Amino acid sequence: MPPDSDHPKTSSTTSDALDTMLDCTVEALESAKDTIVDALSLPGTGIALDAVIGILKKVQAAKSNRNALKSLREEIMLLVNMLQRLAKAVDTGLPADKYPVDSAERDKAKEEAFRSTRLAERVAKLVIDLQAICADADKLLKRNRVCRFVHSTGDARAITDMKDKIAAARQAFQMENGVMIETQVTEALSGIKRVIAMQKAEEEERVLNSIPRADGALYGSATNAMKARFLEGTREQIFGWLEEWVEGHAARTGTHPICVLVGEAGTGKSTIASEFSKRLEEQGRLGASFFFTRGTQDLNSPAKVFSTIASQLARSQSSLRVPVADAAREHLRRGALQQLEQEFEDLVRRPLSTLSSSDHAPIFVIVDALDECTEEGPTLVPTLLRLLLSAAVPPSPLRVFLTSRPEPHYIHKSFTAPVVQPHVFTMSIQDSRRTVDDDIERLFVDALSKHETSRRWYKADSSIVQRLTWKSEGLFIYARTAIDFILHDPDDRLALQERYDILLSTEVAAGRAPLDLLYRTILNNVFPPEDRYQQMQDRLKRILGYLVAVRVNEGISPRSLEKLTGMLTAESVPILNKLRSVVIFEHNDLDSRFRIIHATFREFLGDPARAGNDFYVNVEEAHGRLAEGCMSVMRSFAEDWQGSGADAQARLILRFLTATPDPTLSTFEYALRFRCVHLDLQRARSQDPDRHSWQSVGKDEPPPIAAFLSWKNRYSSHIVALVCAIVARLRGSLPAGSKWIDVVSSMHDTLSTRGDEVGGGYVRPILCIILDIQAVRNRAVSETAQDQATHTLAALEYHFVAELTNIFKRHSSHREFCLAASATHSNFHKAIVAAGLTPGHPHEK
Repeated sequence: MPPDSDHPKTSSTTSDALDTMLDCTVEALESAKDTIVDALSLPGTGIALDAVIGILKKVQAAKSNRNALKSLREEIMLLVNMLQRLAKAVDTGLPADKYPVDSAERDKAKEEAFRSTRLAERVAKLVIDLQAICADADKLLKRNRVCRFVHSTGDARAITDMKDKIAAARQAFQMENGVMIETQVTEALSGIKRVIAMQKAEEEERVLNSIPRADGALYGSATNAMKARFLEGTREQIFGWLEEWVEGHAARTGTHPICVLVGEAGTGKSTIASEFSKRLEEQGRLGASFFFTRGTQDLNSPAKVFSTIASQLARSQSSLRVPVADAAREHLRRGALQQLEQEFEDLVRRPLSTLSSSDHAPIFVIVDALDECTEEGPTLVPTLLRLLLSAAVPPSPLRVFLTSRPEPHYIHKSFTAPVVQPHVFTMSIQDSRRTVDDDIERLFVDALSKHETSRRWYKADSSIVQRLTWKSEGLFIYARTAIDFILHDPDDRLALQERYDILLSTEVAAGRAPLDLLYRTILNNVFPPEDRYQQMQDRLKRILGYLVAVRVNEGISPRSLEKLTGMLTAESVPILNKLRSVVIFEHNDLDSRFRIIHATFREFLGDPARAGNDFYVNVEEAHGRLAEGCMSVMRSFAEDWQGSGADAQARLILRFLTATPDPTLSTFEYALRFRCVHLDLQRARSQDPDRHSWQSVGKDEPPPIAAFLSWKNRYSSHIVALVCAIVARLRGSLPAGSKWIDVVSSMHDTLSTRGDEVGGGYVRPILCIILDIQAVRNRAVSETAQDQATHTLAALEYHFVAELTNIFKRHSSHREFCLAASATHSNFHKAIVAAGLTPGHPHEK
């Protein structure tokens, strides 16, 4: 056969070398195929690579032009290398440690990235192009088997044409608007990963927010504000020991993972715990805090301790956020509140088991005032301590700081149990007694120096501070209460001296604690016997009873108390003004929430042996009055609801869901939350528990009561039913033929079919839209300004009816609906305001 005029005849050795190289290329392509296909996971990728391999095999088998074949191979390798780079970009963008193979997140990221870059379409087009080229190679192979030509010019042109087509297919696949596909996919993956991370964070936040918790238990909560009154420079010896314990290298404290501070009532344990929590948080070491408070719901019970601690750990420790969220997701499927052991195992131990002290810095948990955990204390507190302390035993990085009075005995017994004692370092406030008087003296000096009159008064007599310090007998609560009493009017020097003389003149009777004497002295001074005529005594006892019995953490205002119990603000406020030495209350403020400063005052009032007949309060009676008040408020609410229009009902639900400040609504919420609590406590304290039967607002709870109560318990079906009823009333009030009926009907259909997934974020924009449609309806039926209003109403219909209707008809996710409905309603509301219509609600709020 004559040689090709363009290409000299290739030697046998060169031909063999080329065959070997092509064989190796085919093997490499077949080996790379699986890697590329797995990385891209796109239909057609394997077909495209099979076509490439087929082209190379067929052209090689055709024994065609060797130089052209080498060029074809090089072009094929460019194509395959490009696919390999693309596969590597995907693997690099989705590292297996964060996006495991076959995980939903990895699949979703690839799907979204490939969709945005139209990668599937490009692969499909590449497959078509390569299969066509493969068909050309098949023709070349058949022809050469028949003709037996080895170096024909026609073969060279055919192979070159195939090479050019592969190059064109590669470039079409690789480039779009001057941007390479690898770059596009990398950028798309980055964007999708951000979205996935945001969605994951939102979902994690939703799960974490679903964990039952007592927010008032946190050291920085408003409930614990009075415990945070630490005076810098005091308690230095105790904080020196605590610092040594934190560092874990002191001979005194050793490396014990558990530290217990023991002290009598009023010795300042909670203030120390609060300041210690603050310092640890500033150092980034605080994991969680739980401050028990006697007589306050959720804060006097162990029920929410572990769930509250877990919630805080997830937010304070980045390494625990995902483990806690994962554990909570599974835990909450079985119910919100479970037995103590199960909550601890799921929400605390399991997440902590993912860490160890060898590779994680210590995480500190502060639990204050164990003795104030009175709900099922003897039964559950030992269990709580056993579980919590077991979680702090190495190799766990958890470190636990606890405070308690020496009593009750079951707490002390838990600390000294053989299995726990080797891990516990106990210190008593009495160990630093020699420095306590100095600290209390400093406290008096600091407080008296803040006012010019009181500063000159105490400096004129150097014994004043010394005598007050001696009178305090090491009790910080005595000192602080005495300061508040003396400084009731800091600019009245005569009043300062008189109150000081009263404190100094009282002597501690045998067996009577200094705090009891202080409380009796203060009460007798602000309410002297000659002023306590019968009506005044009754009012005082009622206020003292409410101070003991009110359950809400932040207290209750005189205005709400009036709505709840009928006690006029004119009766309660003057008494509260006089009690400000022992009660938190803003002078003459009807909306200021009042509450007891320290648990010892509540204990004093509830003990007839300590308070005496003058100030002892019958707690059962106080709970009974509050229970009756709750029932009355709820009955009144139900009656008012029935007599309200749809717009008034919608506004009320909206205020309820958005927690808009409203004295009437806050009183109703208190009644919802604590009706059963007061009834139960009244029964528990009664000598005849059976005489107090369960009280209901009626035979069945009226719809609004059931709805608001269920919403507080995280169930939405009843509130949705209320909104559906409001929508139905609105639809019936619209004029026949009104286009707004389409919007309202779609709204009703959406609520009826998707009620199970409705949350507060879903209902709020619906209520806002209802109120603004009502505003449009009011203008439409108005007898005034009909001509002027016609154009405005028509414009509103034209711009918003279709858009609002489509939002309700569209089957989107909960989040997408909320965003779309809020955005569209915002524009609708602005248009109503601009048109001069009275809006149904202030959208800005």
